[in-house]
Amino acid sequence: MTDTVQNNKRIAKNTLLLYFRQLLTMAVAIYTSRIVLKALGVVDYGIYNVVGGMVSMFSFLNFSLAQATQRFIAFGIGRHSIEQQRNTFSMLLNVHLIIALILLILCESIGVWLFYNKLIIPDNRLESAFYVMQCSIVTLMITVTQVPYNASIFSHERMNVYAYISILEVLLKLLIVFLIEYLFTDKLLYYGILIMIVQIIVAFMYRVYCLHNFDNCKYHVYWSKHMFRQIFSFSSWSVIGNLAFTLNNQGMNFLINIFFGPAYNAARGISNAISSAVTSFATNFLGATIPQIIKTYASGDYSYCVKLNHESSKLGFFLFMMVSLPLISIIKPILSIWLVEVPPQTSDFCALSLLYIQATTMQGTLQNVAQATGNVKNFQLSHGLFSLMAVPIVYVFYKFGAEINTYLFVLIIMAVLSVFIQLWAVKSVFNVYSISFFLKAVTLREIIVFIVPATISLLSFNMHHTIQSAMLFIVLTFVTSFLSVWIMGLTKDEKSWVKKIIVSKIYKK
Repeated sequence: MTDTVQNNKRIAKNTLLLYFRQLLTMAVAIYTSRIVLKALGVVDYGIYNVVGGMVSMFSFLNFSLAQATQRFIAFGIGRHSIEQQRNTFSMLLNVHLIIALILLILCESIGVWLFYNKLIIPDNRLESAFYVMQCSIVTLMITVTQVPYNASIFSHERMNVYAYISILEVLLKLLIVFLIEYLFTDKLLYYGILIMIVQIIVAFMYRVYCLHNFDNCKYHVYWSKHMFRQIFSFSSWSVIGNLAFTLNNQGMNFLINIFFGPAYNAARGISNAISSAVTSFATNFLGATIPQIIKTYASGDYSYCVKLNHESSKLGFFLFMMVSLPLISIIKPILSIWLVEVPPQTSDFCALSLLYIQATTMQGTLQNVAQATGNVKNFQLSHGLFSLMAVPIVYVFYKFGAEINTYLFVLIIMAVLSVFIQLWAVKSVFNVYSISFFLKAVTLREIIVFIVPATISLLSFNMHHTIQSAMLFIVLTFVTSFLSVWIMGLTKDEKSWVKKIIVSKIYKK
C-alpha cells in the first residue's frame, strides 16, 4: 500500500513539474509562431513547415526504436543489475547510431528527389529551402542519437531535469525569433541554421547530465546478437504503427502542398503549433505514468498496472479537454488578435486539429500496456495497418475535389475507431485485461463528460464575438468542462486522491 501511495505521489510531482514546463513552453510556442510567421511571411513559413516535415517523415524508424528504448531501459531498471543496464544502454546507443546513418542516406537520396520533383516551392526560395532541409537533416541525426539519454531520464523519473532543460530550449528558441526578425535578410535560411544550433546545445546538456548522474549511461563498446534481435523483434512491429503516424502527419502536409499550395501549409503549421502545445498538457501526465506502467508489469503487479492504465487514460482525456475546448470556443478572435496575417482556413484547421487530438487521447496508455508486455506484434499490425489507410483515403477525396478540411474529418473518425482495435490488440497479449470494463469505466465516461462542454464550445466557435462575449464563453466552457469532469468523470476514490494531492501541496511544510 505504501509503495502505491509513493508511486502516486511521484506521478503527481512529475506531472506538476512537466505542467510548469509546459505552461512556459506553450506560451513561448504560441508567441513565437506569431513572430516567425510575421518575420518569414506566409510562403516562407509554409515552406519551412513542409520541408521540415518532409525530413521528419523519414524518422518513423527512430520513433519505433524510441518506444523500444524506453521500454527496455525502464524494464531493466525494474529487474536488472547495473552491469546489464549498461550493456542495454550501450547496445541501444549502437542501434540508434546505425539508424541515424540509414536515415541520413534516405534523406540525402529519396528526400532530395522529393524536394526537387514533388514539392511546390517558388524558384527564388529553392536554394534557401534546400539549406533548411540540410539543417533539418542534421537536427534529425542529433535527435535520433539522443533517444537513449532521454529514455534514461524518463525511466529514472527525473522529470525536473527534463522540465528545466526544456524551458531553456524554448527560451533559446524565443531568442532566435528576435534575432531573425532584426539581424538577417534571408530569414528562412538563418531560422533553420539557428534552430539546428539550439538542438545541438540541448542534446549536449542532456548527455552531460546523464553521464554524471546515471550509472547505466556509461557507454562502452558492446555488441550482443541476442539483444540486437530482441530490440528489433520488439521495434520492427512498431515500424508499421509509426510509419502510419508519420504518414498521417507529414503525408497530409505533402497532399496539402500538392493540391492547395504552400500558403495552406502555413495554416497547418500554425494549427500544429497550437495543437502540439495544448497536447502536451495531456501527454505530460501520460508521460509521467508510463514508467510506472512498465515497472509494475515487470514486477508482476498486473492489477495495479491495469488500474494505472485506466486512470491515466481517463485523466489524460479530461486534462486535454479542459484546455482544448475553451480554446476552440474563441479561436477565431484569438487568431485575429495574435497573427498579423492569418493564413487561409487557419481557424478551421486549429479547431479540427484539436478535436482530432482529443479523439486520439481516447486511446490513452493502451499502447504502453502492450509495450510493457514486450509483445507488440498484434497491436502494431492491427492499429498500424488501419491507420495507414488515412493518406490514400484523403488522396482520393482530394482527387474528386473535396475541401481541404476533409483530411481532418477522416483522421477524427479513424482515431475513434482505432480505440476498439487497440483494445482487442491489448487483450490478445494480456489475458487479464477486460475490454468491456475499459469501455464502461473509461470510454463511456469520457463521452458523457465531453458532450455538454463540446456543444457549448462549438456553438461559440461559430459566433462573432466581442471581447466581453469571448471572455464569457471561455470561462463558461472551462467551468462546464471542470464540473462535468468532477461530477460525471471521476469516481469517488479518484476524487479523494485528487483532494489529498491538493491538500498535501497546500499544507506541505
